[in-house]
Amino acid sequence: MEILSLSLLLQRFEYDVSSAHTAAEALERISANRPALIITDMVLPGMSGMDLFQLLKQDLRTAFIPVVFVIPPSDVASDRYCMESGAAACISKPIQAEELYRTVQEIIEPKPRAGIRIDTRLPISLNNVRLDCAEGACEVDLSENGIYVPTREPYPQNRQITVQIDIKDRKISATAAVLHSHSPAEGQRKEPGMGLKFIKISPQDQDFIRKFIHDEVSRDIRSALSQVSSNPR
Repeated sequence: MEILSLSLLLQRFEYDVSSAHTAAEALERISANRPALIITDMVLPGMSGMDLFQLLKQDLRTAFIPVVFVIPPSDVASDRYCMESGAAACISKPIQAEELYRTVQEIIEPKPRAGIRIDTRLPISLNNVRLDCAEGACEVDLSENGIYVPTREPYPQNRQITVQIDIKDRKISATAAVLHSHSPAEGQRKEPGMGLKFIKISPQDQDFIRKFIHDEVSRDIRSALSQVSSNPR
């Protein structure tokens, strides 16, 4: 289930994922479609993760692909060995969502985010005006540091506004700055809206958002694993 949990986490973070259970299968998949990042366990059937890594480095077609090793907990020797061998990073078991997200962001994203961002549905108010979304909740992208809000009337960049977010039984209030916005006429791929960065929010509210995101991710993974367990192929 470990590879499945890892795949589900990455998918929850909106990454495309291709999984392999052996080094040979991984090499076949990588040859067909070279990925932006490879995450491998140290121990694999038929070939070690380090042997797989060395094969990738010897091939000019795959030598540039960053590789992250999943290592046993508190395994200082494996961590040192991986990094000295040229690995992009090491992640200790059991894999934590926050560490995985941060590691992947830092390696492959041009502007990495420090905290997990998830898509969810929440009631939102801007400058004390409730957004009119379906069934009273809006499809938003939420992190502890900011939020993407869908709206057909976005505020201009750098404008400061107040944001109220209803999360469970708590009303979060923050001052935010508009980082980017686009209107329906701009024809962007994403629906009209704006990205907001929290510039004034209480530590308690930020901790509450962080815990809410962690609980949502954990719940989604547990639900997916439960469905797989109850419907084996």
